[in-house]
Amino acid sequence: MKKVALYLGVILLTGFGCKTDNETLKPKISGSAGEVLVVAPDYLWNSPAGDTLEGVLTQEVPYLPQPEPMFTVIHVTPVNFDKMFQTHRNILFMRIDKKKYPKARVVIEHNRWATPQLIMEMQAPDVPSFVKLVEDTGDSLVNRINEVERNRIIGYYKKYLEGDVYKKLKEKYHITLDVPKGYTMDVDSSNFVWISSETPTTSQGILIYFYPYASEDVFTRDNLIKVRNRMLRKYVHGQIEGTYMTTETLLPPEFRAFKRNGQYYAELRGLWKLENGFMGGPFVSESTVDKYRGRVVTVEGYVYAPGDKKRELLRQVESILYTLKIYPN
Repeated sequence: MKKVALYLGVILLTGFGCKTDNETLKPKISGSAGEVLVVAPDYLWNSPAGDTLEGVLTQEVPYLPQPEPMFTVIHVTPVNFDKMFQTHRNILFMRIDKKKYPKARVVIEHNRWATPQLIMEMQAPDVPSFVKLVEDTGDSLVNRINEVERNRIIGYYKKYLEGDVYKKLKEKYHITLDVPKGYTMDVDSSNFVWISSETPTTSQGILIYFYPYASEDVFTRDNLIKVRNRMLRKYVHGQIEGTYMTTETLLPPEFRAFKRNGQYYAELRGLWKLENGFMGGPFVSESTVDKYRGRVVTVEGYVYAPGDKKRELLRQVESILYTLKIYPN
């Protein structure tokens, strides 16, 4: 799929800034995290246009132990799109009309019927133009939905912070993460922190570690994996003696570098395993420079959920990573 910028015919910024009285009165969104409601007539949904769109929305999430779609797609026809569906969290309209839409484009709107809601309209004059529109903007469309879902999680977590963990990270390590209630600090060393949330069937964890920043050469895939394995072997042990968390090498982690809010980040996305044990799951790791102290700060999120879906659990811990703040003192 081509990685080009999503071009927008109209952007209505009703989802940003101060809420108006009208927006405050709107109902909260419905639907489960990761769902996308596609509104299209049957003939269009069952055409190459619908097939192409569905393929983009249901592509596999990378680096999960078992295949899971990027989003859960629900199709409804326009005649059945009533008030029950109008409050859905993510709504995508397929529009094809030669007279109304002479140019293929994507239109984005926020909070039309509920908050915080994402509305997308994909408009084209004919089916071939629609297919090309999906091919050209599919990556950006997926990124937009993921961003909105992540921001919803972050907004919720900010309201329900685990105050003791937040305070300890800021006072001792000069960083903060918006860790929600239910997480506890399991390891608190001079250069390593392990925070986790445990249920009878799942485990979600945040790992934080620090080491000196020598040069930009530290931000290579091999070096990040090397440091990761060294830290995890020392601090993250299983219940059985001799077991510890490490990086799965059968499927090497994916590496990418990017900037967020002007700050450089190096990301690893892959699978972890318990050395000498039988546990494993997905992880996401982000590393950046603390310019105030000349150190690398790495924050990771991992999931262990045998037999359960992991897409949303991983999205939750990844959202916490996006709240990282580094303070001068």
